[in-house]
Amino acid sequence: MKNARIRTPVPGMKADRLYYDDACPLCRREMDKLAACKDDRLTLVPVSSQPESERKRLLSELHLQTAEGGWVRGLEANVRAWQHTRFSGLVSLLLHPAIRWAAEWGYALWLFGYRLRARCARRHD
Repeated sequence: MKNARIRTPVPGMKADRLYYDDACPLCRREMDKLAACKDDRLTLVPVSSQPESERKRLLSELHLQTAEGGWVRGLEANVRAWQHTRFSGLVSLLLHPAIRWAAEWGYALWLFGYRLRARCARRHD
């Protein structure tokens, strides 16, 4: 018998919650891909659905609130979200010490570009 991943939530278990920028076309495309293959233990939450007072913090970088109530951000939030898919083993490699430095650098570079695009978009609204 194949060793299948459990894709249904454990009764009484809350889901991890990934907060994403739903005003960003790139972010929405990524969340569409994630939504198509995630399990029920991850909920995707658009930042626009949150109180105005929380939005700036949540938009500063990717945030994931764990089912236990803790928070992870940035690369770790991205990896944890994708661990709810069949790609969990592959994305977990991004946190391996031999690779993590490059993954963190790549995420920081992406975040810098995201912030520049967001600033530019706000100026032209």
